[in-house]
Amino acid sequence: MRSHGSFEIYTDGQVLVSEVTGPWNTELVVDWLGAVLPMIQELAFQGPWGTVAIIKNSLLCPKEALQLLTDRARIAVDQYRMVGSVYVAAPDVDGRHFIEPVYAKFYQGICPIQFFDRYPDALAWVRQECRDYAKSHA
Repeated sequence: MRSHGSFEIYTDGQVLVSEVTGPWNTELVVDWLGAVLPMIQELAFQGPWGTVAIIKNSLLCPKEALQLLTDRARIAVDQYRMVGSVYVAAPDVDGRHFIEPVYAKFYQGICPIQFFDRYPDALAWVRQECRDYAKSHA
């Protein structure tokens, strides 16, 4: 099956930023995971890091895609010092309020997860999580 949705990835300091246009499918998650692995390894080498996903159009995805994301988040926390995951989605993004508690449930026990309407707020939160982690592991 072909990927549905699209993504762009880059780093902003110790933050992995993904701009995702949804809805997306499991194949897109697999493509994204392959693309971000070298970036994750570099971020982990430099210290604690977090991720911000800026979602456009839709937060909807199949359960299998979300399960794959959370399985890999557990690995990122356990092996690569990821400290948190943030989703940025405007209130009018399809599924924004419906899917938020579903994502929170999937990430429960793995790492802190937050939802914000704006990127600057998300960036400030994840950077604080990085600072807190660095202090507690010094």
